Amino acid sequence: MAQSLNTRAEFVGPGIAYIGFAKYGKIMLGDVAFEFFSDRSVEDNVIIPLDKIKRVEGSVYGKKIGRRFNIILQNNSKLCFGSKDSGKILKILREKLGNENVVKAPTFLGTLTRAFKRNK
Repeated sequence: MAQSLNTRAEFVGPGIAYIGFAKYGKIMLGDVAFEFFSDRSVEDNVIIPLDKIKRVEGSVYGKKIGRRFNIILQNNSKLCFGSKDSGKILKILREKLGNENVVKAPTFLGTLTRAFKRNK
């Protein structure tokens, strides 16, 4: 059985982890860690302590928050998650990590522009 790091859960809701194939499960955000538990197998989980998170990127379209968000870890690896309640999740993470660590994800056009500016 998977053991949770959190002593208190601030948010529990359905979510999707885009690691390889899409995995459906529950997202639990507590006082110590961000956790994802798969619906199919309890042992198939992702537990990320909050002190290991470098940055969180939320997708924003116009003035609406998209369902997907990326968690960038200290070693620059990127994990993608999705939830209907991504606004609540990003708000709680902003309270835990600070405003400077929860940012808007770069758009496709912004990524292309940045790539061409580096080459010159």
